[in-house]
Amino acid sequence: MDITKNIIRDKRQKIITATISLFQQTHDVKKVSLEAIARQARVSPTTIYNNFGTREALVFEVVKVLIRESIDKNTALIHSDIPFPQKLAGITSGKLNMVSKLHREIIDKIVSQDKAIAPFIDKIFENEIKPLWIAILADGKKQGYIDPSLDDEALLIYLDVLKTGFASRQDLMQNVATKKDLYLTLAHIMFYGFLKKDIDLFPK
Repeated sequence: MDITKNIIRDKRQKIITATISLFQQTHDVKKVSLEAIARQARVSPTTIYNNFGTREALVFEVVKVLIRESIDKNTALIHSDIPFPQKLAGITSGKLNMVSKLHREIIDKIVSQDKAIAPFIDKIFENEIKPLWIAILADGKKQGYIDPSLDDEALLIYLDVLKTGFASRQDLMQNVATKKDLYLTLAHIMFYGFLKKDIDLFPK
């Protein structure tokens, strides 16, 4: 039984790996057929149908794998002993590199409210991404890079606002390779704000 499960798991992984590889080699992933994926993975088209059912389901699994890889890398980075600035730079550049290599169809599914992918994204966001942010915020405060008086709840609400905003402006992520400067500017505003000097907005 375990051998059979391992064979099935290995075939699924080969198919997903082949799909990601082919998607990264083309400008139009919709033209990548299941037959082409089968050839790349060295399996039959029937094997793909048996494991995933539809092309849409396969793309969904690809999205899950890419998100999982990104979270695992960031988790290792956040819990490492490197200085806080390097952690933040690594997270930002890692996300930019990942998005720049992906086709619009994949990015659409990651940032959209597609009914198939949204529950998965929301669960990951609540159960894994938010705790990671809490961890890196605590580390930033400990190392003196984040104001310790800032409330974690307010910072997480800010993160929620950013998530919702990017979901409503998918075009910002769809063409990130040609909008790198804009993406970096948005990241700068996110981390530093847009004021050069403190202003007392609520004078007593």
